Amino acid sequence: MKILICDDKEDNAQKTEQEIGTLGDVKLLADKELEEALTSFLSYVSTVLDGRASTGNKSVDSFDGFDVLIVDNNLTELKLGGARLTAEAIIGYLRAFTDTPYIISLNKNPHVDFDLRYLFGDYQSLADLALNTAHLSNRRLWGRKSVGDFAPWYWPSVADAADRRREQIEFMAENFDRPVWEVLGFPPEAANYLSARAKSRIPSKDGRMWEASFEGFFESSRVLPPAEINTLKELAEEQSDFARKAVCQVSAYEIDRWIRRDVLGAQDVLIDLPHLVAQMPFLLGGKANNLDHWNEVSEYEEPAFGLDEQLFEKHLVPAKFSHNMWVPGPCFWWPILKSDAALTEVFFAAEDDGWPVAVFCEDVSRFVSVSEAEVPPKEFEAEIDGSWIRRYVACLHGYSYSPRSRILRSVS
Repeated sequence: MKILICDDKEDNAQKTEQEIGTLGDVKLLADKELEEALTSFLSYVSTVLDGRASTGNKSVDSFDGFDVLIVDNNLTELKLGGARLTAEAIIGYLRAFTDTPYIISLNKNPHVDFDLRYLFGDYQSLADLALNTAHLSNRRLWGRKSVGDFAPWYWPSVADAADRRREQIEFMAENFDRPVWEVLGFPPEAANYLSARAKSRIPSKDGRMWEASFEGFFESSRVLPPAEINTLKELAEEQSDFARKAVCQVSAYEIDRWIRRDVLGAQDVLIDLPHLVAQMPFLLGGKANNLDHWNEVSEYEEPAFGLDEQLFEKHLVPAKFSHNMWVPGPCFWWPILKSDAALTEVFFAAEDDGWPVAVFCEDVSRFVSVSEAEVPPKEFEAEIDGSWIRRYVACLHGYSYSPRSRILRSVS
Protein backbone atom coordinates (compact mmCIF):
# COMPACT_ATOMS: atom_id res chain seq x y z
CA MET A 1 0.00 0.00 0.00
CA LYS A 2 1.41 3.36 -1.04
CA ILE A 3 0.69 6.18 1.41
CA LEU A 4 1.40 9.90 1.07
CA ILE A 5 1.58 11.97 4.27
CA CYS A 6 1.08 15.72 3.88
CA ASP A 7 1.93 18.08 6.75
CA ASP A 8 3.13 21.65 7.05
CA LYS A 9 5.75 20.51 9.58
CA GLU A 10 8.41 17.94 8.77
CA ASP A 11 8.68 16.62 12.33
CA ASN A 12 4.92 16.03 12.56
CA ALA A 13 4.99 14.16 9.25
CA GLN A 14 7.77 11.96 10.59
CA LYS A 15 5.75 11.20 13.74
CA THR A 16 2.82 10.16 11.56
CA GLU A 17 5.12 7.89 9.56
CA GLN A 18 6.35 6.28 12.79
CA GLU A 19 2.76 5.48 13.84
CA ILE A 20 2.15 3.68 10.53
CA GLY A 21 5.42 1.77 10.82
CA THR A 22 5.70 -1.12 8.39
CA LEU A 23 2.00 -1.14 7.52
CA GLY A 24 2.58 0.79 4.30
CA ASP A 25 5.07 2.19 1.81
CA VAL A 26 5.15 5.79 3.05
CA LYS A 27 6.28 9.00 1.38
CA LEU A 28 6.37 12.39 3.10
CA LEU A 29 5.43 15.72 1.53
CA ALA A 30 6.01 18.46 4.08
CA ASP A 31 6.99 22.05 4.76
CA LYS A 32 8.26 23.96 1.69
CA GLU A 33 7.97 20.91 -0.55
CA LEU A 34 4.26 20.61 0.26
CA GLU A 35 3.80 24.35 -0.19
CA GLU A 36 5.31 24.22 -3.68
CA ALA A 37 3.35 21.10 -4.64
CA LEU A 38 0.03 22.62 -3.52
CA THR A 39 0.77 25.89 -5.30
CA SER A 40 1.34 24.06 -8.58
CA PHE A 41 -1.59 21.74 -8.06
CA LEU A 42 -4.09 24.49 -7.22
CA SER A 43 -2.87 26.50 -10.20
CA TYR A 44 -3.61 23.49 -12.40
CA VAL A 45 -7.09 23.14 -10.85
CA SER A 46 -7.75 26.79 -11.63
CA THR A 47 -6.89 26.30 -15.31
CA VAL A 48 -9.23 23.30 -15.47
CA LEU A 49 -12.17 25.10 -13.90
CA ASP A 50 -11.58 28.22 -15.99
CA GLY A 51 -11.76 26.11 -19.14
CA ARG A 52 -8.12 26.78 -20.04
CA ALA A 53 -6.99 23.14 -19.79
CA SER A 54 -7.87 21.41 -23.03
CA THR A 55 -6.53 17.94 -22.27
CA GLY A 56 -6.55 17.59 -18.52
CA ASN A 57 -2.93 16.42 -18.48
CA LYS A 58 -1.30 17.71 -15.32
CA SER A 59 2.14 19.25 -15.31
CA VAL A 60 2.40 18.26 -11.62
CA ASP A 61 1.74 14.85 -10.15
CA SER A 62 2.92 15.14 -6.54
CA PHE A 63 -0.37 13.73 -5.23
CA ASP A 64 -0.88 10.99 -7.82
CA GLY A 65 0.04 7.32 -7.74
CA PHE A 66 -0.83 6.58 -4.11
CA ASP A 67 -3.51 4.46 -2.46
CA VAL A 68 -4.08 6.62 0.61
CA LEU A 69 -3.49 10.31 1.18
CA ILE A 70 -3.16 11.46 4.82
CA VAL A 71 -3.46 15.22 5.33
CA ASP A 72 -2.91 16.92 8.67
CA ASN A 73 -5.78 19.28 9.35
CA ASN A 74 -3.67 22.21 10.50
CA LEU A 75 -1.68 23.59 7.56
CA THR A 76 -1.23 27.14 8.85
CA GLU A 77 2.55 27.13 8.35
CA LEU A 78 2.09 26.99 4.58
CA LYS A 79 2.27 30.37 2.87
CA LEU A 80 -0.35 30.10 0.18
CA GLY A 81 -2.14 33.36 0.88
CA GLY A 82 -5.77 33.85 1.84
CA ALA A 83 -7.47 32.49 4.94
CA ARG A 84 -6.01 29.98 7.41
CA LEU A 85 -5.41 26.77 5.46
CA THR A 86 -6.80 23.44 6.69
CA ALA A 87 -7.10 20.01 5.15
CA GLU A 88 -10.82 20.59 4.64
CA ALA A 89 -10.05 23.50 2.30
CA ILE A 90 -8.13 21.33 -0.17
CA ILE A 91 -9.55 17.81 0.23
CA GLY A 92 -12.30 18.40 -2.32
CA TYR A 93 -9.79 19.37 -5.01
CA LEU A 94 -7.50 16.47 -4.16
CA ARG A 95 -10.46 14.11 -4.41
CA ALA A 96 -11.62 15.43 -7.77
CA PHE A 97 -8.31 16.08 -9.51
CA THR A 98 -5.87 13.39 -8.36
CA ASP A 99 -5.93 9.63 -8.86
CA THR A 100 -5.30 8.83 -5.16
CA PRO A 101 -8.67 7.37 -4.16
CA TYR A 102 -8.81 7.45 -0.36
CA ILE A 103 -8.23 10.51 1.86
CA ILE A 104 -7.74 10.66 5.63
CA SER A 105 -7.88 13.91 7.59
CA LEU A 106 -5.66 13.93 10.67
CA ASN A 107 -6.15 15.68 14.02
CA LYS A 108 -9.28 17.67 13.16
CA ASN A 109 -10.71 16.69 16.55
CA PRO A 110 -7.63 15.71 18.57
CA HIS A 111 -9.52 15.28 21.85
CA VAL A 112 -12.12 12.84 20.49
CA ASP A 113 -11.42 9.14 19.92
CA PHE A 114 -14.93 7.73 19.60
CA ASP A 115 -17.99 9.44 18.12
CA LEU A 116 -21.07 8.81 20.26
CA ARG A 117 -23.32 10.96 18.09
CA TYR A 118 -23.34 9.51 14.59
CA LEU A 119 -21.15 6.37 14.81
CA PHE A 120 -19.38 7.70 11.77
CA GLY A 121 -16.50 9.79 12.99
CA ASP A 122 -16.39 13.46 12.07
CA TYR A 123 -19.80 14.09 10.53
CA GLN A 124 -18.70 17.30 8.80
CA SER A 125 -15.31 16.29 7.42
CA LEU A 126 -14.90 15.99 3.66
CA ALA A 127 -12.33 13.25 4.18
CA ASP A 128 -13.23 9.59 3.89
CA LEU A 129 -12.11 9.18 7.48
CA ALA A 130 -11.09 11.63 10.22
CA LEU A 131 -8.54 10.26 12.70
CA ASN A 132 -5.93 11.32 15.22
CA THR A 133 -2.25 10.51 14.76
CA ALA A 134 -2.21 7.89 17.52
CA HIS A 135 -5.01 5.95 15.77
CA LEU A 136 -2.75 5.11 12.83
CA SER A 137 -0.94 2.39 14.80
CA ASN A 138 -4.24 0.64 15.58
CA ARG A 139 -4.40 -2.87 14.11
CA ARG A 140 -8.16 -2.71 13.51
CA LEU A 141 -7.68 0.23 11.16
CA TRP A 142 -5.49 -1.86 8.88
CA GLY A 143 -7.74 -4.90 8.77
CA ARG A 144 -5.93 -6.82 11.51
CA LYS A 145 -7.67 -8.82 14.22
CA SER A 146 -8.15 -6.99 17.50
CA VAL A 147 -9.44 -8.70 20.64
CA GLY A 148 -10.71 -6.38 23.33
CA ASP A 149 -8.65 -3.39 22.15
CA PHE A 150 -10.02 -0.06 20.99
CA ALA A 151 -11.42 -0.87 17.55
CA PRO A 152 -14.42 1.23 16.45
CA TRP A 153 -16.82 -0.75 14.32
CA TYR A 154 -17.55 2.29 12.18
CA TRP A 155 -13.91 2.54 11.09
CA PRO A 156 -13.48 1.27 7.51
CA SER A 157 -10.52 -0.99 6.88
CA VAL A 158 -7.87 1.23 5.29
CA ALA A 159 -6.15 -1.94 4.06
CA ASP A 160 -8.75 -2.44 1.32
CA ALA A 161 -10.24 1.08 1.16
CA ALA A 162 -8.35 2.14 -1.96
CA ASP A 163 -9.33 -0.92 -3.99
CA ARG A 164 -12.95 -0.57 -2.89
CA ARG A 165 -12.99 3.09 -3.89
CA ARG A 166 -11.55 2.29 -7.32
CA GLU A 167 -14.34 -0.25 -7.79
CA GLN A 168 -16.85 2.39 -6.72
CA ILE A 169 -15.50 4.89 -9.22
CA GLU A 170 -15.79 2.32 -12.02
CA PHE A 171 -19.31 1.54 -10.82
CA MET A 172 -20.17 5.25 -11.09
CA ALA A 173 -18.81 5.44 -14.64
CA GLU A 174 -21.11 2.59 -15.66
CA ASN A 175 -24.25 3.68 -13.80
CA PHE A 176 -24.04 7.46 -13.40
CA ASP A 177 -27.35 8.32 -15.07
CA ARG A 178 -29.27 5.29 -13.79
CA PRO A 179 -31.67 5.21 -10.79
CA VAL A 180 -29.95 4.67 -7.44
CA TRP A 181 -32.88 2.65 -6.11
CA GLU A 182 -32.87 0.20 -9.02
CA VAL A 183 -29.10 -0.21 -9.43
CA LEU A 184 -28.39 -0.83 -5.74
CA GLY A 185 -31.33 -3.22 -5.50
CA PHE A 186 -33.40 -1.50 -2.81
CA PRO A 187 -36.46 -3.66 -2.11
CA PRO A 188 -39.85 -1.90 -2.25
CA GLU A 189 -40.23 -2.29 1.53
CA ALA A 190 -37.15 -0.16 2.12
CA ALA A 191 -39.11 3.02 1.37
CA ASN A 192 -40.80 2.63 4.75
CA TYR A 193 -37.56 1.96 6.61
CA LEU A 194 -35.26 4.68 5.31
CA SER A 195 -34.86 7.52 7.78
CA ALA A 196 -35.90 11.07 6.95
CA ARG A 197 -32.20 12.00 6.90
CA ALA A 198 -31.38 9.23 4.41
CA LYS A 199 -34.33 10.17 2.20
CA SER A 200 -33.40 13.85 2.25
CA ARG A 201 -30.04 13.05 0.66
CA ILE A 202 -31.70 11.37 -2.34
CA PRO A 203 -32.08 14.10 -4.99
CA SER A 204 -35.64 13.26 -6.03
CA LYS A 205 -38.45 15.32 -7.51
CA ASP A 206 -41.91 15.19 -5.98
CA GLY A 207 -40.71 12.52 -3.52
CA ARG A 208 -40.17 9.94 -6.27
CA MET A 209 -36.84 8.81 -4.84
CA TRP A 210 -36.87 5.52 -6.77
CA GLU A 211 -36.37 7.55 -9.97
CA ALA A 212 -33.41 9.62 -8.71
CA SER A 213 -30.09 8.95 -10.42
CA PHE A 214 -26.55 8.96 -9.10
CA GLU A 215 -26.05 12.17 -11.05
CA GLY A 216 -28.14 14.03 -8.49
CA PHE A 217 -25.73 13.07 -5.71
CA PHE A 218 -22.95 14.78 -7.65
CA GLU A 219 -25.01 17.90 -8.38
CA SER A 220 -25.76 18.38 -4.67
CA SER A 221 -22.24 17.54 -3.47
CA ARG A 222 -20.50 19.96 -1.11
CA VAL A 223 -17.05 18.58 -1.90
CA LEU A 224 -16.51 21.62 -4.15
CA PRO A 225 -18.31 24.99 -4.34
CA PRO A 226 -21.59 24.83 -6.35
CA ALA A 227 -20.18 26.86 -9.26
CA GLU A 228 -17.28 24.43 -9.63
CA ILE A 229 -19.60 21.41 -9.42
CA ASN A 230 -21.62 22.94 -12.28
CA THR A 231 -18.46 23.60 -14.30
CA LEU A 232 -17.31 20.00 -13.96
CA LYS A 233 -20.76 18.75 -14.95
CA GLU A 234 -20.74 20.93 -18.08
CA LEU A 235 -17.23 19.83 -19.02
CA ALA A 236 -18.19 16.17 -18.51
CA GLU A 237 -21.20 16.63 -20.79
CA GLU A 238 -18.81 18.00 -23.40
CA GLN A 239 -17.00 14.63 -23.26
CA SER A 240 -14.00 15.88 -21.32
CA ASP A 241 -12.25 12.75 -20.02
CA PHE A 242 -10.66 14.37 -17.00
CA ALA A 243 -13.94 16.05 -16.03
CA ARG A 244 -15.86 12.78 -16.30
CA LYS A 245 -13.26 11.11 -14.11
CA ALA A 246 -13.54 13.90 -11.52
CA VAL A 247 -17.34 13.61 -11.55
CA CYS A 248 -17.16 9.86 -10.92
CA GLN A 249 -14.60 10.28 -8.13
CA VAL A 250 -16.73 12.83 -6.31
CA SER A 251 -19.91 10.80 -6.85
CA ALA A 252 -18.32 7.61 -5.52
CA TYR A 253 -17.36 9.45 -2.34
CA GLU A 254 -20.88 10.85 -1.92
CA ILE A 255 -22.61 7.48 -2.37
CA ASP A 256 -20.13 5.73 -0.06
CA ARG A 257 -20.70 8.39 2.61
CA TRP A 258 -24.49 8.16 2.27
CA ILE A 259 -24.56 4.37 2.52
CA ARG A 260 -22.08 4.18 5.39
CA ARG A 261 -23.58 7.02 7.43
CA ASP A 262 -27.32 7.09 6.66
CA VAL A 263 -28.25 3.66 5.26
CA LEU A 264 -26.00 1.13 6.98
CA GLY A 265 -25.28 3.27 10.05
CA ALA A 266 -28.87 3.10 11.24
CA GLN A 267 -29.06 -0.70 10.68
CA ASP A 268 -32.73 -0.21 9.74
CA VAL A 269 -32.41 -0.81 6.00
CA LEU A 270 -29.10 -2.61 5.60
CA ILE A 271 -27.92 -4.66 8.56
CA ASP A 272 -24.47 -6.21 8.99
CA LEU A 273 -23.61 -9.54 10.57
CA PRO A 274 -22.90 -8.65 14.22
CA HIS A 275 -25.97 -6.44 14.51
CA LEU A 276 -28.03 -9.17 12.83
CA VAL A 277 -26.78 -11.74 15.36
CA ALA A 278 -27.65 -9.32 18.17
CA GLN A 279 -31.21 -9.24 16.85
CA MET A 280 -31.46 -12.93 15.95
CA PRO A 281 -29.02 -15.18 17.87
CA PHE A 282 -30.89 -18.24 16.67
CA LEU A 283 -29.33 -17.76 13.23
CA LEU A 284 -26.21 -19.36 14.72
CA GLY A 285 -28.12 -22.59 15.16
CA GLY A 286 -26.52 -24.96 17.66
CA LYS A 287 -23.63 -22.53 18.23
CA ALA A 288 -25.82 -19.79 19.67
CA ASN A 289 -24.95 -20.66 23.27
CA ASN A 290 -21.25 -19.87 22.80
CA LEU A 291 -20.20 -16.20 22.82
CA ASP A 292 -17.03 -17.01 20.87
CA HIS A 293 -19.20 -18.01 17.92
CA TRP A 294 -21.08 -14.72 18.13
CA ASN A 295 -17.80 -12.90 17.68
CA GLU A 296 -16.54 -15.17 14.91
CA VAL A 297 -19.21 -14.09 12.42
CA SER A 298 -17.18 -10.97 11.61
CA GLU A 299 -14.14 -13.06 10.72
CA TYR A 300 -15.62 -15.40 8.10
CA GLU A 301 -15.03 -14.47 4.46
CA GLU A 302 -17.29 -17.07 2.83
CA PRO A 303 -21.00 -17.84 3.24
CA ALA A 304 -22.66 -18.82 5.54
CA PHE A 305 -20.33 -16.65 7.67
CA GLY A 306 -20.61 -18.94 10.69
CA LEU A 307 -24.41 -18.97 10.66
CA ASP A 308 -26.61 -22.05 10.40
CA GLU A 309 -26.27 -23.09 6.76
CA GLN A 310 -29.89 -24.09 6.22
CA LEU A 311 -31.26 -20.88 7.72
CA PHE A 312 -28.72 -18.87 5.74
CA GLU A 313 -29.62 -20.45 2.39
CA LYS A 314 -33.36 -20.25 2.92
CA HIS A 315 -33.74 -16.83 4.50
CA LEU A 316 -30.57 -14.75 4.22
CA VAL A 317 -29.43 -15.44 0.66
CA PRO A 318 -32.58 -13.80 -0.82
CA ALA A 319 -31.94 -10.76 1.38
CA LYS A 320 -28.22 -10.33 0.78
CA PHE A 321 -26.95 -6.97 -0.50
CA SER A 322 -25.03 -7.78 -3.66
CA HIS A 323 -22.79 -4.73 -4.22
CA ASN A 324 -19.88 -5.52 -1.92
CA MET A 325 -17.77 -2.49 -2.85
CA TRP A 326 -20.20 -0.24 -0.94
CA VAL A 327 -20.14 -2.06 2.40
CA PRO A 328 -17.29 -3.22 4.66
CA GLY A 329 -18.64 -6.75 5.02
CA PRO A 330 -21.69 -8.95 4.34
CA CYS A 331 -24.94 -6.99 4.69
CA PHE A 332 -28.60 -7.87 4.32
CA TRP A 333 -31.82 -6.03 3.57
CA TRP A 334 -33.52 -5.82 6.95
CA PRO A 335 -36.99 -5.03 5.46
CA ILE A 336 -36.89 -8.35 3.57
CA LEU A 337 -35.92 -10.27 6.71
CA LYS A 338 -38.63 -8.50 8.73
CA SER A 339 -41.29 -9.40 6.17
CA ASP A 340 -40.19 -13.06 5.98
CA ALA A 341 -43.09 -14.81 7.73
CA ALA A 342 -41.28 -18.16 7.85
CA LEU A 343 -38.25 -16.55 9.50
CA THR A 344 -40.55 -14.90 12.04
CA GLU A 345 -41.93 -18.34 12.91
CA VAL A 346 -38.40 -19.63 13.44
CA PHE A 347 -37.72 -16.59 15.64
CA PHE A 348 -40.64 -17.30 17.97
CA ALA A 349 -40.02 -21.04 17.96
CA ALA A 350 -36.33 -20.68 18.82
CA GLU A 351 -35.45 -21.72 22.34
CA ASP A 352 -33.05 -19.66 24.38
CA ASP A 353 -30.90 -22.62 25.36
CA GLY A 354 -28.39 -20.80 27.49
CA TRP A 355 -27.72 -17.96 25.09
CA PRO A 356 -25.12 -15.53 26.42
CA VAL A 357 -26.36 -12.28 27.93
CA ALA A 358 -24.17 -10.03 25.82
CA VAL A 359 -24.18 -6.77 23.90
CA PHE A 360 -22.25 -5.70 20.82
CA CYS A 361 -19.84 -2.95 21.86
CA GLU A 362 -19.23 -0.53 19.01
CA ASP A 363 -15.87 0.68 20.35
CA VAL A 364 -14.20 -2.76 20.48
CA SER A 365 -16.11 -4.41 17.61
CA ARG A 366 -17.03 -7.38 19.76
CA PHE A 367 -19.84 -8.88 21.80
CA VAL A 368 -19.15 -8.43 25.49
CA SER A 369 -20.74 -10.53 28.23
CA VAL A 370 -22.80 -8.36 30.54
CA SER A 371 -22.21 -10.58 33.58
CA GLU A 372 -18.55 -11.48 33.04
CA ALA A 373 -17.03 -8.16 31.95
CA GLU A 374 -14.68 -6.60 34.52
CA VAL A 375 -16.21 -3.22 33.71
CA PRO A 376 -19.89 -3.34 32.67
CA PRO A 377 -20.59 -2.12 29.14
CA LYS A 378 -22.36 1.21 28.88
CA GLU A 379 -25.48 2.00 26.92
CA PHE A 380 -25.57 5.23 24.96
CA GLU A 381 -28.03 6.99 22.71
CA ALA A 382 -26.65 7.91 19.31
CA GLU A 383 -27.91 10.86 17.32
CA ILE A 384 -29.03 8.58 14.51
CA ASP A 385 -32.30 9.05 12.67
CA GLY A 386 -33.70 5.55 13.04
CA SER A 387 -35.24 2.99 15.37
CA TRP A 388 -32.01 1.52 16.74
CA ILE A 389 -30.46 4.56 18.37
CA ARG A 390 -29.40 2.82 21.59
CA ARG A 391 -26.05 1.05 21.30
CA TYR A 392 -23.26 -0.08 23.62
CA VAL A 393 -19.60 0.65 24.29
CA ALA A 394 -17.03 -0.99 26.54
CA CYS A 395 -15.79 2.53 27.33
CA LEU A 396 -12.10 1.68 27.53
CA HIS A 397 -9.84 3.60 29.87
CA GLY A 398 -7.57 6.12 28.20
CA TYR A 399 -9.86 6.96 25.28
CA SER A 400 -12.13 9.95 24.85
CA TYR A 401 -15.79 9.28 24.09
CA SER A 402 -17.73 12.32 22.95
CA PRO A 403 -20.13 13.77 23.84
CA ARG A 404 -20.21 12.02 27.24
CA SER A 405 -23.73 13.28 27.81
CA ARG A 406 -25.00 10.59 25.41
CA ILE A 407 -23.94 7.78 27.76
CA LEU A 408 -27.06 6.63 29.63
CA ARG A 409 -26.13 3.86 32.04
CA SER A 410 -23.97 0.84 32.79
CA VAL A 411 -25.50 -2.43 31.63
CA SER A 412 -25.91 -5.08 34.32
